[in-house]
Amino acid sequence: MRNNAMILGIIGGILGMIISALVIIAGVAMRFASTMVPSKANIPLDLQGLLPVFGNMAAGRGIGALIFSIIGLIAAIVVKKKGQMGGILMLISGIVGFVFLLVGFIVPGILFILGGILALVNKDTVAK
Repeated sequence: MRNNAMILGIIGGILGMIISALVIIAGVAMRFASTMVPSKANIPLDLQGLLPVFGNMAAGRGIGALIFSIIGLIAAIVVKKKGQMGGILMLISGIVGFVFLLVGFIVPGILFILGGILALVNKDTVAK
């Protein structure tokens, strides 16, 4: 069971890092897109003022999700030797990743949560 948990965690960690990197790039692009808009352009709702705010927010959420993707990947690697700790860390990474990226972290989050559950379930408890 721990081999399956490790494989799910590694796939979830890699996907989570890729998605987080894309969100960080999008946030930085939004931050710098506001500098390209002329200051005297007729833009409704002050888009020039909102782009840096949303860009910073997206980049911050992406960095948070990247950190927990790395933690989940490390937990997936460690799960063979320390199953309890690896499983708990993968569960935490999946849940906190949802908090940071919501819809963008669905696939990595589900993989982390499934891997964490598999790591926490022992063959002895299933046999009883």
